[in-house]
Amino acid sequence: MFELIEKQSEKSQSSRILVVEGYLSQAKSIGSHLEGLASPIELLSATDAETALSLLDRESVSLLIIDVCLRGKMDGFDLCRAIRASVANRELPIILLMSGHLSLERSTGISAGADLLLHRPVVKEELFKMVQLLFELRSTHGTGKVKGTSEDRSIRRLHSVG
Repeated sequence: MFELIEKQSEKSQSSRILVVEGYLSQAKSIGSHLEGLASPIELLSATDAETALSLLDRESVSLLIIDVCLRGKMDGFDLCRAIRASVANRELPIILLMSGHLSLERSTGISAGADLLLHRPVVKEELFKMVQLLFELRSTHGTGKVKGTSEDRSIRRLHSVG
């Protein structure tokens, strides 16, 4: 099940962000961190991977923020891989929310296809800057999606690990 968290009146000019979190309260917290972005945003949320994939089939989304710890059959890594395997959505920018700093978890996130990795607890300024960066990359290319080959995305991901 998904829920529209925030809806802007100028739908055509707004960017849509899908937040995939196991708990709606966490998704709302992520949404509050994004208040004040320069471009209007519309936030959607899903509480599991299956719902997120279904939503992506029906809705146009500009960016995904996915928690790696999801309920259901698929975790956030599996969801990221499924999105990268989809022809229609493979270029969508993805921020993975990680629960720890383990090298293995970071490596798995990069291998799954995340553009950027963010560790919990989520720091508002860090999330804000990541979203701004991905939106700037998208607008630099003049399309609704971040362009580039898989190799280009890998280079961006490697720089984000720090």
